[in-house]
Amino acid sequence: MRVNRLYGPNEQWLRGAAFAGAFQGGCWPEKTSAFRISRWETAIVRVPYLAVRRYEELLQLPANSLVALLDVIYRYSATAICSAPLLDREIREGDPRRLTRLEELVEAARSDDLLAGSDWDELTTYLAVAPRQMITPRSAWTDIAERLLAEMIVADGVAWMQRYEALNRLLAHPVAQQHAVAACASLAGDRTNQVFVETVSALDASPHPDASRHVLDQLVQPTNDRAQYGALLACVRKLRYGHFSESQLRRLVPIVNELALDPARYEDAQPLAAELLRRLPSDVSASAKARLRHVVTGDPTLSQVLAAGRLAAAEAGQVLIARLANTTTATMPCDGRVFHDELLPVLLDEMLFSPVFDVRLYAAILLFGTPYRRPLAAALALELGSHAATFNVDVTHAMIEALRILGDEEQRPIIERLSTAEGVPPSITVAATQAIGHIGGRSEDRYWRAALNHHAHLWQETRKKTNAWALSGLIYGLGLAHHATLLRSVCDNDQAPAMTRAAASWWLNLPRVVHQSAKR
Repeated sequence: MRVNRLYGPNEQWLRGAAFAGAFQGGCWPEKTSAFRISRWETAIVRVPYLAVRRYEELLQLPANSLVALLDVIYRYSATAICSAPLLDREIREGDPRRLTRLEELVEAARSDDLLAGSDWDELTTYLAVAPRQMITPRSAWTDIAERLLAEMIVADGVAWMQRYEALNRLLAHPVAQQHAVAACASLAGDRTNQVFVETVSALDASPHPDASRHVLDQLVQPTNDRAQYGALLACVRKLRYGHFSESQLRRLVPIVNELALDPARYEDAQPLAAELLRRLPSDVSASAKARLRHVVTGDPTLSQVLAAGRLAAAEAGQVLIARLANTTTATMPCDGRVFHDELLPVLLDEMLFSPVFDVRLYAAILLFGTPYRRPLAAALALELGSHAATFNVDVTHAMIEALRILGDEEQRPIIERLSTAEGVPPSITVAATQAIGHIGGRSEDRYWRAALNHHAHLWQETRKKTNAWALSGLIYGLGLAHHATLLRSVCDNDQAPAMTRAAASWWLNLPRVVHQSAKR
């Protein structure tokens, strides 16, 4: 919030007193002070919901852009799971307007009406403030959960943040949680589904025993590699919240240990498994940790994960972090706006060196919501173009993931190149093909056809998982863009791999209301 104020387009907000003087108005009904602004911006006190909305108004930011960001950050870092949003909307259970609006939203969610992210925010907030709220028929809970999940897995940006937070509220709701868990489990078990990581990892938001059971099932007998990775990711928060019983923890140790030793697993599953083993209680995992340390002695990445929970040594990362931070801040306005931002290097460190994808994701999301976004994306692309060969592969992978959130049309060409480049590590190829659907801008049809043909040809020749995952990522990108013409051409191509045609068909067969709502 402070970075947005100081580096925003309006110079008069440099002075906290001027900003405070203008704060009353719009959605904010009362006067405030520079002291209060400072306490919000330094997190001494939690900023109220309407104050965040007022920041959006005064700083000319899109409505709910800061709200959605804070919702997901608060949710992931919360010390306990609860259904209500931690950014309190100050809606009370007895408000008669709530019941009328709730009925309207429930009917809309069960119909073919289009719903925006703000509608899901409102609906799940109303449900959260009245945890024993009855909805009839009972099947409405299932309908709501299934539609919300369907929209979430095909949404992007702020629209995704709003739906992800809304699903988390249902997964923690005393009545809705069983329906939401069942929706995730059902979709995760559907082999025709094309989005598995989010579907399974979302189960970390529910304390219900069924959620833990489904996560363990996907670790032992996964639907596919992506579902297994999603289960591994879910274990991070489920461990933190104590969702697993002692017997489940003991069952988890050998599974995680095996995944940490297998380099052929999906993407960065190996370092994630090593980090998870590091976090497991010592009384159940001591011998497994000792064995793993002995086995990975020659692997610098896994050794660092086990020792310090990092993808690379802190000393090795400091130079890169300092270079990115200095390059980014050097492009900020220098007419008295400069301040020493102690948080920027911390976020860069988390974004590039945490072995947990979610930690990297939320650090990137926080930076996405600031004026740092564009210069940082340019600096990351420059690093990838000039220094990639000297980086740890996992850190290079993390940089590509960061561009998936921060990047725009200017960075799209380097991701396109990496998606089909010869001689790059498999994880870099996969990361680039998965990033292409999220990064800003649009790729020409010529690129899509060439990339699809490139990986389809290699798949037919070698049957390597890398090319199968790359094809999945490319079709995912076309699906997010709703590029129906190219998706149909893939479906109609008898020479294309069957799995690729099936993936394209899945995207084409998404209900219109799901795809159109997910963009709102």
